[in-house]
Amino acid sequence: MLIKTHRQESLSRTYIQAVAARCGMSCSFREFDYGIDVTLHEITRRNNRYVETGFNLDIQAKSTVNAHFEGEHVRYDMEVKTYEDLRDPAVGTPRILVMLALPTHENNWTEMTEEQLLIRKCAYWMSLRGLGETMNEETIRVSIPRANAFNVESLQTLMHRVRTGEDL
Repeated sequence: MLIKTHRQESLSRTYIQAVAARCGMSCSFREFDYGIDVTLHEITRRNNRYVETGFNLDIQAKSTVNAHFEGEHVRYDMEVKTYEDLRDPAVGTPRILVMLALPTHENNWTEMTEEQLLIRKCAYWMSLRGLGETMNEETIRVSIPRANAFNVESLQTLMHRVRTGEDL
């Protein structure tokens, strides 16, 4: 049986893949962990075939049962090494954090019936590019706007910004 953290990671990847599928994007999952878990690829139709456009978005996927919902923000304690990877401004492909907030009890994470597959709670995204250094050694608390729900509309907007070279 997968350990709990791997079950959580699988759900966060599944959530991202489901949103990407609804947007008509493909996903590449990393075999080795060098700070990026998933790359989303924009697809377009050209000459009666579907091809990748070359516009991509890298994602560090996280999930937690310990998200703190405080007003307009979700606070999440992440490892400093992950923070450092995501804040690096000198990367070729834009990257974001996608954090899936899960209910405390694992039995409430999902529900499956003939009518639906339900993953409870929500994932949120945030670009950490260019944020300041930290003196923390183990974890740092990031504050993700609750308006940054990771969904079809937000992913379409993110990919448009990638395509036009706008900051995320």
